[in-house]
Amino acid sequence: MAPGDPPPTEGPTTPGGLPVRQPLGQATAASKSGPPAGPPGQSANATGADPLLPANLGFEGNQYAPGSASYDRANNLYATSTYGQERKMNPGTILQPTSTEDIQQAVRYANVVGKPLAIRSGGHQYSGACSTGSDGIQLDLKPTFRRPKLDLQLLRENGKVYIRSSVSWTLAEIFDFLQDNGVFMPTGQCIEVCVGGHIQTGGFGMLARSFGLLGDYVRELEIVDHNAEVVKVTKDSNPDLFYGILGGSPGNFGVITHFKAEVQEDRKHQGSKGLWQAFHYRPDTLKALLDILVKKGEDPNFPRGYDFTINTLSREVNLAELFPGSQSELKRKLPDWIHDGKKIIADLLKFKFALIVVYAQWVNLGEEPYSPDLFDQIKKVPHDFQFHKETGVDETPMSQIASWWLFRSVREFPYPYDKRTNSTASTELSKTKWSDWFTERANKIISDTGNGLYISSQLQVYGGTNSKFRTNAGNGTSYTFRDATFGGTCDVFYDGNEKGAHDWQAQNDKERFTHFSKEERGVLWGSYGDWNMKDEKVWRRYYDAETYKKLQKIRKKADPKGIFTPNPFCVEAAKD
Repeated sequence: MAPGDPPPTEGPTTPGGLPVRQPLGQATAASKSGPPAGPPGQSANATGADPLLPANLGFEGNQYAPGSASYDRANNLYATSTYGQERKMNPGTILQPTSTEDIQQAVRYANVVGKPLAIRSGGHQYSGACSTGSDGIQLDLKPTFRRPKLDLQLLRENGKVYIRSSVSWTLAEIFDFLQDNGVFMPTGQCIEVCVGGHIQTGGFGMLARSFGLLGDYVRELEIVDHNAEVVKVTKDSNPDLFYGILGGSPGNFGVITHFKAEVQEDRKHQGSKGLWQAFHYRPDTLKALLDILVKKGEDPNFPRGYDFTINTLSREVNLAELFPGSQSELKRKLPDWIHDGKKIIADLLKFKFALIVVYAQWVNLGEEPYSPDLFDQIKKVPHDFQFHKETGVDETPMSQIASWWLFRSVREFPYPYDKRTNSTASTELSKTKWSDWFTERANKIISDTGNGLYISSQLQVYGGTNSKFRTNAGNGTSYTFRDATFGGTCDVFYDGNEKGAHDWQAQNDKERFTHFSKEERGVLWGSYGDWNMKDEKVWRRYYDAETYKKLQKIRKKADPKGIFTPNPFCVEAAKD
């Protein structure tokens, strides 16, 4: 035995000769980069599942095996309530690396023992694709790279501004950093989403027309590849891998640790405007707002600087986390008959009214003057009560306006769900009576307060000749359906009434082809239903044939042993 080698072990070894660690306890080294999801010291392999990593690999992070509260805490994902049992979202081992070196060790081990790795940053994937079954390993990167000034930096190069970020930060933390530095970028809106999966699935959000997707601004990726090598990927240095990572199934082309993305400066967009407007839900209010949305999306000359989204939310939403300000500011804006601070106290955490919340903004791009027309049309729709927040005479930085659209709750409602996210390239929604149809479908849920069903819908305009959502297509990424004019979510959460939720969505699915889109046009971040990508019907929901075939070839090269194929929701590697 050479000096420094670990002592010999008795018992089983891996196919590559590595000793399999027996269930005696886990590594307890604290993370060098951030707090773990649960306390160390978890007893390993309590249920006879996948053994933890061999001690001689030198993995320093936390390791969790099934059978304890620590494992359960680490295994709590957004999709657990809906798909946890059905899709066997219980990894044999959960690893929380402390460093890139730990990730490399995990990849080497996965290669040797032939176990797939599921990559998690925030765990927000709707179908549970950031998890795997008992024969696989989950790499939980949320606690891994959280060193201020090292894992989140502002860079100024050649007259442009960039951030270099790890995948471990949440959108809430990213937004704090951006505002502190007077910069902004297009992102999604759920604050608990981490940016690892977010950039891979696009980063769809409120600035889609004015700037496009977050992934459109990624310039460099740092990954650990299937050989456990650290590789820097750019559009020029490795165009195929760049294309695959940004739009291909997340986590299936390597383990992203950091990325570099271009950001926008507040000082170059002074005078931008924002309107956050909430209405008490009424069918005629929703219909009038959707008519405005349709009109703008069908107008090829709708100026690029405007973004416009309509959210429909059932009663019991957490209004305090939805409003872009303090609770005291919100209470001042509510009508006295809802909250007067004396005899009438509103429950802001479970607001008793269904709401329609409108986000509207104008970014000063220096291309067209501001017109109040859109904001005025929104304010004038028929309604009984409303409350709002709007930029005023004083300058509001664009980085602050962008933060108004964040949803600060972990999830919309605390129940299982049946989700849908779709887009359309149609410019004839006014002719197909989509506004009437969607209003009728939403009202079926909201009007019956005893059905145990709760809607959360967000509908957005992408259309217009100069919309960056559309003109950014063909930029070296594989994000699909960039010709969309409208897109959005239509989700139903159910408290005991699972059949009612599924029946409602089934009817929507049937009628959507008549009123919204003649073809299925999904997005990876909003995946739903059958998740087996080997089925052509499934992959065609997310990709056109040309894009999918190209991704298959890239997958074959990037993941030859299938260690990044932890579940069915993966682009299938080409067979020839």
